[in-house]
Amino acid sequence: MASLFHLGFILRRKFLERFFIFSDSVNYFNLFNTFGTLFALHYDAKGPRKLLWMAYRALYVLSYLSYCYKAGWMFNHWEYNTASANVLGALVLCSGAFLRMLLIEHHYPAIEQLQGFLNDRTYQGSDPSWARQRRSRMYRQNNRFLVILVSAIVLESLCFLARLLLTRREFMLQFNGEVVGGSLVQIVYGTITAGWGIVYVLSFILFYMLMEGFRLEMEILVRSFQHLEDSLLPKHGEFIRTGLPMCEENELTFWCDLKLRLNERIVRHVELLQNLRKLRSIVAPFAFLQYYSTFGLIADSFFIVSFEGFSGYSMAYILFASFLILESFLLSRGVENLTELNHQIGMALYEFDWPKLLRYSIRFRREYNGIRRTMLLTIVQTQRSLKFTYGAQGEISMNSFAELMQKSYSMLTFMLQLGH
Repeated sequence: MASLFHLGFILRRKFLERFFIFSDSVNYFNLFNTFGTLFALHYDAKGPRKLLWMAYRALYVLSYLSYCYKAGWMFNHWEYNTASANVLGALVLCSGAFLRMLLIEHHYPAIEQLQGFLNDRTYQGSDPSWARQRRSRMYRQNNRFLVILVSAIVLESLCFLARLLLTRREFMLQFNGEVVGGSLVQIVYGTITAGWGIVYVLSFILFYMLMEGFRLEMEILVRSFQHLEDSLLPKHGEFIRTGLPMCEENELTFWCDLKLRLNERIVRHVELLQNLRKLRSIVAPFAFLQYYSTFGLIADSFFIVSFEGFSGYSMAYILFASFLILESFLLSRGVENLTELNHQIGMALYEFDWPKLLRYSIRFRREYNGIRRTMLLTIVQTQRSLKFTYGAQGEISMNSFAELMQKSYSMLTFMLQLGH
């Protein structure tokens, strides 16, 4: 017993060290990649292991095709009941998860580049210890969020499996409307169906973690812009505080230091914006799927609740609808945070003490004009929208989330009236 306890303690410590203890070489996405392999989202290995994993993923594809077949058969033998709604809801869920899976596979080279950019923590800003502390906290928080959300959706899927997938005919493997296969076949089939819900949520977590990483890097950059003036004080503090004129050598040193520190921050801002453009091109189709599949799945969930009432059967749908709403909220809030932080860079430059630090000098008018022009262009750039959109329908924002909630509420009231 003691040896088993000791072994469990060692395994637990290794797990914590690998996924919750931050180091300068740690990969932010280690734990996510583990879950991605486990739930057939993506696997980087090659050779026999990759072939086995592809065979495992093929089970998901076969499960999805079976729901396509069931939906086609159902439309040819239509009945207005909750069983039809269950099949349609499962098909929408599997389709959404399948399309997300294809989207991630198609864009994975770009996703790997974004992950590599975020894992490169050489930019420390004006306060390296603060930046490291914030990165360490984000690493732990992201992994805790990942474990909690995956655990919750796995638990919800197991409840769904026990209460619905193994008890209702519409969720079982069928041919021409008749259930085929024994208990073992139905357990495997139901487990894979439940796995589609996990794939649906896990694919969102990837984009959430990417956006959180960019949010933190933008936050570190904002702080470095806000401390630009303070970074000049150790070497030029006397002249800055008193406003006394400098000798030519000291003034040249001041302009060189200011240009070097400003350019370092500008280059980092450009790098962030370039990588955010890559993220934006991936998020746009994902957000399109997110918005409309969420609306469709919420509609299906409300339809079930309106006809079945609030019971153990309908609670599984309510819980999953809550996950969908949480996804939409986090995506909208993440984009809002990035936009706000980008605006704060411009505000930091606007609040820079221009009269004291950018004193015009005939001798160094070229340096004065160059730095002033760079600051003004950066201020203008930061006031533009980052333009994260969901297709051609509009920009991702808290307003679009509020619009989704308003439509969902209107649909809920309609469904409840229809149910009565």
